Amino acid sequence: MAICRACGRESITISAKISFCVNCIREKWPQISQEIENIHRATRKAFGLPEAPPRDSEGLLCNLCHHKCRIPQGEFGYCGVWQNHQGRLVGPGKERAYVSWYLDPLPTNCVADFVCPGGTGAGYPRFAHLPGPERGYANLAVFYEACNFNCLYCQNWHFKARKLGEALRLSHEMLADLKEHVSCVCFFGGDPGPQAPHAISWAKEARKLKKDKIFRICWETNGAENPRIIKNIMTLSLESGGCVKIDLKAASESLHYALCGVSNKQTWENFALLAEMAQSRPEPPALIASTLLVPGYIDEEELEKIAAFISSLSRDIPWSLLAYYPTFYLDDLPTTSRRHAEMALAIAQKYGLKRVNLGNRHLLSEAY
Repeated sequence: MAICRACGRESITISAKISFCVNCIREKWPQISQEIENIHRATRKAFGLPEAPPRDSEGLLCNLCHHKCRIPQGEFGYCGVWQNHQGRLVGPGKERAYVSWYLDPLPTNCVADFVCPGGTGAGYPRFAHLPGPERGYANLAVFYEACNFNCLYCQNWHFKARKLGEALRLSHEMLADLKEHVSCVCFFGGDPGPQAPHAISWAKEARKLKKDKIFRICWETNGAENPRIIKNIMTLSLESGGCVKIDLKAASESLHYALCGVSNKQTWENFALLAEMAQSRPEPPALIASTLLVPGYIDEEELEKIAAFISSLSRDIPWSLLAYYPTFYLDDLPTTSRRHAEMALAIAQKYGLKRVNLGNRHLLSEAY
């Protein structure tokens, strides 16, 4: 139970770590924004990461994502992987990356599992080995150890403990695990965005090795990449039968900043761009949206706006609603309630979305 410091409201769905309720974040942003920024700065400082995107007028421009960091000499960009070293932008390139990976038997706990070839056989026989779930096959799960967001509820936050500039892995090591029974790869993290040059290059090389064989290329990303890069990402997925999974974390820009430390503007613009591209291959769906049902924050108003946005682009875009588990800095909130999940499903139905899934059902609680 915590109290909002702006309005005095008390609730178990107000995080003491944020200390403001969702209504005050939306309605009183000018008054509280500096306090929210200080929270994000502190959580990044704890891991030795840049506290804010660098804006040095004489710094080197990194154009990989929405931040467009201007990095001063000797310093890193917001993602913590690109550095201005003696006037050159250095970091992970096409041949190496801050990355780890493992083989994940199909079907797997994927955001798109309810519509993808690996989980359902969608696109068989062109894009799937079987007309149903691809049992006996595997996904190469590739975890990129960097991110250009600062989500306070990050489920995979442990990568932040890596020291800046530490331990790059070579591409050929990852290619060695491209076994015969691997039918797809999923780039996630962290986020693949800050190391997109490596992911794109590796995916193209892997496709050559898997020539004339089923090999889908999929992504889980916050969608804040440079539009030119996100087009390349979607093109690889369209051609291979894979998909791009974008996390629409919040609709209100102020709430998105409170939860994730950054704006959602580029994500939403890119999502609309990808929705248009995805029309060229309706099946299996090439674009999937996901939203984590954060108690007290991703409320009815946020869900209405997200559902309306997706519906305005195409009612055929799958939407995966995910139950929340308290972790990282937002570890003082409860898990998603059954009532919250049912409300989200009802909103999706209201806006005519045709393919909606509720993930992490085992986390649902009966409380509040």
